Amino acid sequence: MLHLQSQLVGPAARRPQAPSLNRARSRLTVKAQIKLYTNPGSRGKIAEWYLAELNVPHELVPVDMRRGEHKTPAFLAINPFGKVPALLDGDLPLFESGAILLHLANKYGKLGDNELGRAAQWTLFANSTLSEAFFNERQRPTQMPVMLRTLNDLLTKKPYLTGEAFSVSDIAVGSYLLYLPLFFPDLDLTQYPAVWSYMQRISQRPTCPMPYKEAMADALEVAAQRQGSGAGGVMSKLFGKR
Repeated sequence: MLHLQSQLVGPAARRPQAPSLNRARSRLTVKAQIKLYTNPGSRGKIAEWYLAELNVPHELVPVDMRRGEHKTPAFLAINPFGKVPALLDGDLPLFESGAILLHLANKYGKLGDNELGRAAQWTLFANSTLSEAFFNERQRPTQMPVMLRTLNDLLTKKPYLTGEAFSVSDIAVGSYLLYLPLFFPDLDLTQYPAVWSYMQRISQRPTCPMPYKEAMADALEVAAQRQGSGAGGVMSKLFGKR
């Protein structure tokens, strides 16, 4: 059995309860249908962000990988590859952050006609092409500028990736853009003004995870002062506030 702590998040976690005996009993037995198994150093923040954006009740279940909780039979029943994030929606287990995003967008009515294809396009792009361009050392020198220039061109024409409204596509791609100040604090993103503006815009959303917000605040300070901000390292941000 997993030795994990969980945190109830969403409207159910905040809703006041009448002090009746029946309600007190029900409060003890009600559990969130959605459980997100995550770890601060993983892509779990991407799924956390979208669950917060949807404002649906859910449980965050931290997986302590140093203790091997991701290799227990109970967790492997959810993700046989022993990775996080993983989602349990009732009896449905899911892994891969992109699949989790698309499942949630579909379940909560965010994908109308022709929108599934566009959401899948951007989600798959983020987790494959964009991720490789940013974090594959051999590809980064040539591919990161290509990705940023192209995204900059697209974002000069519209405020969000699919138009006028923030969507699951922005969670998928925006999360990787907001990784850049975390992992590459010396990278000058102001040379891509539309991307830079977009990153600021999405990081200001109340649901945006705190490590992204803090990294953007540091990046803005660096841009303004043209020098290092003296901020803490990547892991201190990831394992700090949520």
